[in-house]
Amino acid sequence: MTKQALFDLPSPEKAGDTRVVANLHGAALPLTVATLAQQQQRFILMVVPDNQTALKLLPEIRQFTKRECHIFPDWETLPYDNFSPHQDIISDRIARLYQLSQQRNGILIVPVSTLMQRVMPRSFLVQHALMVKKGDRLSLEKLRHQLELSGYRHVDQVIEHGEYASRGSILDLFPMGSNQPYRIDFFDDEVDTIREFDPENQRSTQELDSINLLPAHEFPTDDDAVEQFRGRWRERFEARREPESIYQQVSKKTWPAGIEYWQPLFFEQTETLFDYLPDNTLLLTKGDLEAAAKQFLGDADYRYDQRRVDPLRPLLAPNELWQNVDELFASFKSYPRIKVQIDETEEKAGRHNVPVSALPELTVNQQLKEPLGALRKFAESFSGKVIFSVETEGRREAMLDLLARIKIRPMVCGSLEEALDNPTSLGW
Repeated sequence: MTKQALFDLPSPEKAGDTRVVANLHGAALPLTVATLAQQQQRFILMVVPDNQTALKLLPEIRQFTKRECHIFPDWETLPYDNFSPHQDIISDRIARLYQLSQQRNGILIVPVSTLMQRVMPRSFLVQHALMVKKGDRLSLEKLRHQLELSGYRHVDQVIEHGEYASRGSILDLFPMGSNQPYRIDFFDDEVDTIREFDPENQRSTQELDSINLLPAHEFPTDDDAVEQFRGRWRERFEARREPESIYQQVSKKTWPAGIEYWQPLFFEQTETLFDYLPDNTLLLTKGDLEAAAKQFLGDADYRYDQRRVDPLRPLLAPNELWQNVDELFASFKSYPRIKVQIDETEEKAGRHNVPVSALPELTVNQQLKEPLGALRKFAESFSGKVIFSVETEGRREAMLDLLARIKIRPMVCGSLEEALDNPTSLGW
């Protein structure tokens, strides 16, 4: 496998154009994705059949590129579950959506069922995002009010995303999409300092110039939003008086478990992830997405039929929460697209087999006298460059110790490009 062969890949330019890149054995798949991200200077949306595939691909792709690579998180609940996604998941989703509008490159991996989900409109996110800078003229009371409108919870001590606490002239908060909570110190009506702090011991650490505050939920929580929810509910369902009904809980601004499955009632209209994508997006698809989408919608329909009978929790139909298969593939046509696959394809216009071969069986067999014998024989007989790749420095050291037993000592390199350019035949 040569560097030139891997980087010589077909590239569709216009919306609706589709190419096929095949014969992607082993690491050739994540390497091809990373190569496209590097060479095309585009934002890449990679659609896969399920969350397990996404989780597997993420660290593999990151080994081959310095470009940002993330998964767009799924709620990780079954359709119509009676509990809400974890707050960290909501935080990550909101952050990913907010960042999409500003990205021109990078890779986002998404399971097809997550891609089909209808999400909050961009206008809501823009209106409820707030940047706080050191030196801003902003009263503590006004910021507290803004946090309440954005759905943040007032607590005694900040621990999780979406929480804030205040004492005197200090306000602690854990913004959605942030890895650390922040402590804002006010001097009269001016932001004096902004610092990160450790939620375990509450000690302040690094000082910052500014922070972004994103809404705490994927839906609005102010009075106007609640009133719109109530009106749209009455158009579809009976307004029950029981205090445990969804209608009464939202009316009192109590967000019941699983409220996300009534999220469309907070908006005049919802959008999809496609509406957030940059104009220069290149679509990559892997696997039988149509079958995976139909399977998911079949499961959603089944759970809808089973759970819709509860008069206190009447359900929105699946088409209000997810795109159907026809809508999904119609959205695909708005982007240039590359289908990636393991099996070879018939070589013709628009179809390209990457010139790679699958490795022979090189598994370490501890039952043999020489557990790494197969690897040693392969390295001795192979005439090209051998490059090993691992996910972490810890695994690298462990693997180096293992390879030393069979007298294989690869040169340690910081990137794939460095390993390819290195004159030695063994790289890391």
